[in-house]
Amino acid sequence: MKIAFLYVAEPYQCYHVAAVSSALSLMPDISVTEFVSFPETAEHLDAIRHRNGLGKDIDKGTLKIPLRAAMLRRLRRFDAERDLVMRANIDQLEQFDAVVATEYSAGVLREMGLVRPALILIQHGAGDRAVNDEHLIRYFDLSLVSGPKIAESFLAKKLATAAQTRIIGYPKFDVVSKGPCQDQPAFHAGKPIALYNPHYKKGLSSYGKFLHPLVEAIRTLDRYDLLIAPHIKIFHRDLGKRRRLFESVAGERVSLDTASPALLDMTHTTQASLYIGDVSSQVYEFLIRPRPCIFLNPHGVSWRDDPHFRHWTLGDVVERKEDLLPALFRAAERHEFYRARQERLIQETFGSQPRRGASHRAAQSIRAFLRGDVEGSSLPAAA
Repeated sequence: MKIAFLYVAEPYQCYHVAAVSSALSLMPDISVTEFVSFPETAEHLDAIRHRNGLGKDIDKGTLKIPLRAAMLRRLRRFDAERDLVMRANIDQLEQFDAVVATEYSAGVLREMGLVRPALILIQHGAGDRAVNDEHLIRYFDLSLVSGPKIAESFLAKKLATAAQTRIIGYPKFDVVSKGPCQDQPAFHAGKPIALYNPHYKKGLSSYGKFLHPLVEAIRTLDRYDLLIAPHIKIFHRDLGKRRRLFESVAGERVSLDTASPALLDMTHTTQASLYIGDVSSQVYEFLIRPRPCIFLNPHGVSWRDDPHFRHWTLGDVVERKEDLLPALFRAAERHEFYRARQERLIQETFGSQPRRGASHRAAQSIRAFLRGDVEGSSLPAAA
């Protein structure tokens, strides 16, 4: 069986699937080819495999990059570029038995004419936010998800059937447990780290209204060092303006990371003592070890009883600038109120299977699905 792994977004996606493609490549009846549109993604894949001893190198295919797609990349319009790249490579992907992707957007391959290969999703991230391209999950023949929370959401929204869904755990954990997040010195050498992880989604992200007040509150309280680690998509279509905004607040007890591997490999979420954010799924990676959280809602979103904001039940939610300092002051003592809820939602998000081994479970699920094995062909009752 010939399986193509398609990487048409920035390097963050490879941390979720590198170990899966490696596990499949070691199976005697399977050949794996990886197609990478960003050179830095290939560098991350090589680094992950070297660091984790994931076995042999995997064949790399060459994606056709149309001239217009190259122009869109220079303008940092990555979503539009991605669609052009996928369309230009339909004929090449058609030669495989399966195409594996981590982006819902790869569902458009069916609309673009992909017919023969099975289309397989390994979901990246494990958050709650509603996304515009979620409807494209319907085009995937098999979806591999981290836990019952996401599986049940797919079924409830009729995005996938039980026969099309497998709970495997979170493959990213297989490639970060031996990574730098375990043995690198902390980004700060001073006070405990408060990690600020603003999302890029317009109307939900907090940095536009809360960045400067948050920095001021951190410096006033003098209890934490602040590490700002924005979602990398904040800098799409940026041309430097947003980067300069974040750089303007760096300095005394405030550090900024916009490009290092630590943004992707859980270094920051492992080392921080307090999480401050809005709607990024990275909060669940942080909460593998329950710790205090603060969520920022400067837009006054009506979030209570909305499953897309389930993570906002895991810490205090701040809607006014003047409430930032009190929230920081009491975050540690308030954690006991949220700890049990954090532990329960982490189980729902990542399941109860062993934390390590999700990549092998994913590889076995893909192989069984392609072979038409009946066993394991439906969603487990519990995971």
